[in-house]
Amino acid sequence: MERMVTRLFGRRSRRTAAAVGLAAATLAAGALTATPAHAVSSTLTCPGVIVIGVRGTNEAAGSGGGSYNYASGGFGGRLNLTSSAVVETSYTARRIAVKYPATAIAPIYPISQHTGTVNIKNLVTSLGTQCGSGTRFVLVGYSQGAHAIGDALASDSGDRIAAAYRSRIAAVVFFGDPTYRKGEPFNVGGATGTGTWPRAAGVLSEFNARLRSYCYASDKWCQNASDPNDVHGTRYQTSAVQTAAKSFILSKL
Repeated sequence: MERMVTRLFGRRSRRTAAAVGLAAATLAAGALTATPAHAVSSTLTCPGVIVIGVRGTNEAAGSGGGSYNYASGGFGGRLNLTSSAVVETSYTARRIAVKYPATAIAPIYPISQHTGTVNIKNLVTSLGTQCGSGTRFVLVGYSQGAHAIGDALASDSGDRIAAAYRSRIAAVVFFGDPTYRKGEPFNVGGATGTGTWPRAAGVLSEFNARLRSYCYASDKWCQNASDPNDVHGTRYQTSAVQTAAKSFILSKL
């Protein structure tokens, strides 16, 4: 497993890679194949805004759809609230959930997360081509889903979304991101530690004004905390957090 994790995580040290493999195994309570250009669900239309949700580890999958997305469901509890709140405004918007394993064990976390990153990139690229410049995107991710989105946006990622499509991303929201790094200007929640696998400083700077990363003390994953009062599974669906996230997203549309 360590060799597999090391390959998938590229520049990180073998010690970090081993830690990723070990930590990934505790998250639980196929190799990638090429996909055709028409893999996005054919039922999609091209509204002004498409909210793309990427659920967290072990949250329920959706059903149907193309190779990159579900036709129904697949948002998980927190992102269902966030995406619904945006779509229910006066904006012309629809929502879609990324299709990926969202697992920690079978497949292991790094493979699952990387599948999510690749499918995010492919989905945004396909929709961006299909819909043209009149459609913008909002990306929202919880836990492993936030990690996957971050890799699709980060300047040091080989799976980065192309600049032409990144420019059409209006807003990004992370809840409980395991790659959280303290001190970034987009952080929200007052957390003073770093995540289980902190991202290098500044690699998401392109999105400083368009990103909010919600993380709170005692979160097991975005703070790498061993607190018995872990808030990772409870804090982000609260009314206060959801209202703040919705307000931020709408301010960017």
